[in-house]
Amino acid sequence: MIPAALLAVAGAVVAVVQLYPSPATGPQRTVARAGHSTQGLPAGPRIQAPGRIAAITPTGALVLANPDGTQLTRVHGLGNVGQNLTRSPGGRYLALFNGQLVSVKQGPALASYPTKIPLSSLYSVAWPQPFADHDRAVVMLHDYGDPSQSASNPIFVASIASGNTVPLGNGDSVAGDPQAAGVFVTVAAPLGATATSLADSPDSAVVLRDAGHAAVRLATAVQLARDLGLHGRPPVSLAVFPSPSGREVAVTVRPAAGGPARGIVVLSRAGRLIARIPGTLAAFSGPVGDGTGPVPPVWSPSGRSLAYLSASQSGRQGVGIWSARGHLVASELPATNGSYDGCIWSPDDRLILCAAAGGDWAVASARSGPAGAARGAGFPVAWLR
Repeated sequence: MIPAALLAVAGAVVAVVQLYPSPATGPQRTVARAGHSTQGLPAGPRIQAPGRIAAITPTGALVLANPDGTQLTRVHGLGNVGQNLTRSPGGRYLALFNGQLVSVKQGPALASYPTKIPLSSLYSVAWPQPFADHDRAVVMLHDYGDPSQSASNPIFVASIASGNTVPLGNGDSVAGDPQAAGVFVTVAAPLGATATSLADSPDSAVVLRDAGHAAVRLATAVQLARDLGLHGRPPVSLAVFPSPSGREVAVTVRPAAGGPARGIVVLSRAGRLIARIPGTLAAFSGPVGDGTGPVPPVWSPSGRSLAYLSASQSGRQGVGIWSARGHLVASELPATNGSYDGCIWSPDDRLILCAAAGGDWAVASARSGPAGAARGAGFPVAWLR
C-alpha cells in the first residue's frame, strides 16, 4: 500500500483545464526541452505514433506530449497533481491519489469532475487500479501513513455520483473490480512469532469481495507459488492487477523474504488458472516504490494482452507481452541511466511506451522488434487519442 505521507495531494480541481504551449524558459526548462533533442540516446527506429501522452513532470505538473516527446503542452488549472495519477479502465477519468477526478474526453480534452467522493488526508485511492463498477465507483483506503500498517488498512468503495460508501473489510494489496462495486484483494497471513510488523508477514490468499455478495477465494499463496515452480510452501507477497473488463486478474508473486518477483499468474475472476508467466520482474523504484516490489504489469485497453517489465541477469531491462492467445513477445529496452518504472499502452493495443527516471522513453511494438527511444516530458500516466 502507499503511505499517505508519500502521496502528494493536489489542490482543489477547478474550472475546465486549458492547454497552452509550454514556454522555452522558466521554472520547468528541462521539461520544455523534452523530446526536442535525442543526443545521447541509443539508435533505434523513429517513433511515429498517433495520440497524446499525459505525463507528470518532476515538479508535479501535468503535461501532454506526442509519443516521441515533441509538441509539449502544459495543462493549466490543476496546479500540482503530485507524482502519481492513474487512468480508469474505461478511459473516462484520471484519478489523483486523494480521490479527486479529472474527466478525459476526445481532443484530448481534460476537465475537472465534480465527484462527491469524500476527501480526507486520511484516505488514498487503491493504487494503481482504484476504479470499480464500470468506472462508477472508486476504491479508497484509510491509510495510516505507515507502510508497516498496510495490511490493516480499512477498504471502502465510494460512488462517484452520490458519494455513498460501502465498507469491504481490510486488505494488503487492493484493486477495484471493474465489473462491480468491489475489490480484488490479497489477505495477509497471521503474523509469525518473529515478525515485528505487518510488513514482515506474507500473504495467504487472493480474494474477490463485491458489495452484497459472498467473498470468493480465487487462490491461496501456496497454489500461486507452486504455479510458478516455487515449492516447499515459501512465504510470498502478492499483488493484484485486474484486466479492464474484470474477467481476469494478474497476480505477481514475490518471496516475502526479499528479492525480485518471480513471475505472474493470470486467473479468471472465478479462480481458474489461465496462464503462468515465470521470470524475474523488474523492481519498482519510482516515487512510491522501495526498489523491492515489482513494477506493476499493465493490461492493454482491450484486455487481450498484458505487458510487464523484466530484468535480465546482466541488468538490462526488457518488456514482455503475454497475450490471451498464449503468445509471449519480448523486446529489449534501450539502455538508460535510470531504471524503467512503468509502461502504458496505446489505445489500439499496438504499442507500449515505457519510461525511466530522468525522462527517457522507449516505445516498443506489441508484435516484437527493436524499441525506439525519445526524451520524454515526465512520467507517462495515460496514452490518449
